[in-house]
Amino acid sequence: METFSAISMLFIIGGSVGYLLELFYRRIRHGKWINPGFLVGPFLPLYGVGTLLLYGICELGRTAFPDTVWGQILLLLLITFAMTAAELVTGLIFSEGLKVRLWDYSALWGNFRGIICPLFSLIWGLVGSFYLYVLHTPLTHAVAWLRENPFDTFFVGLFFGIFLVDFGYSSHVVANLRAFAKKSQSILGFEPLKVK
Repeated sequence: METFSAISMLFIIGGSVGYLLELFYRRIRHGKWINPGFLVGPFLPLYGVGTLLLYGICELGRTAFPDTVWGQILLLLLITFAMTAAELVTGLIFSEGLKVRLWDYSALWGNFRGIICPLFSLIWGLVGSFYLYVLHTPLTHAVAWLRENPFDTFFVGLFFGIFLVDFGYSSHVVANLRAFAKKSQSILGFEPLKVK
C-alpha cells in the first residue's frame, strides 16, 4: 500500500505541475487562457507518467550508472530518450488511434509525424536534467512527508475518483471528435479547436 501511495503522489504532483506549466505556456503563446490536454480538470496524465519515469530512472541511476561524467551523460541520455518515447507513444495513441492531435510539431525541423522532434527532445533532456539535479531529492522527501500524513489515503482516493469521472467525460468528448474526424477523413487539432 505504501508503494502505491508513493507512486500515486508522484503521479498527482507531476500531472498537476505539468498542467500549470502548459497552462502558462499557452497563455503566453495565445494571449489567453486555454485548458491544455484532453481532460477538463487541472491535470495532464502525460506529465504524471513522465514524473514516474524520471523518478524511476533517477533511482535506477543511483546504482546502475557510475558517478562519473560519462555515467551522468548516459543517465541524461536515457532520461531524454524515455521522455521522448513517452511523448511519442501518447501522440501516436491520440493522433493515429483517436484521430485527435493534442500538440503539433509538424512545422519544426526533423519532426516525426508532428508528434516528436529534436527541439522538444532537447527540451525534455533539459527538463530531465533539472529534475535530476534540482527536484529529485526534494520531491522524494515531499512524497515521504505526504505518505506520513493521515490524509494521504483520503486525498489519493478523492483524486482518483475525480480523475476517473473526468477521464470518462473527456473520453466521450474525444470519441465524438474521433467520429467527426473519421467522417471527414482527417486528424483534428485539439488545441486549435480550443483556441477558437
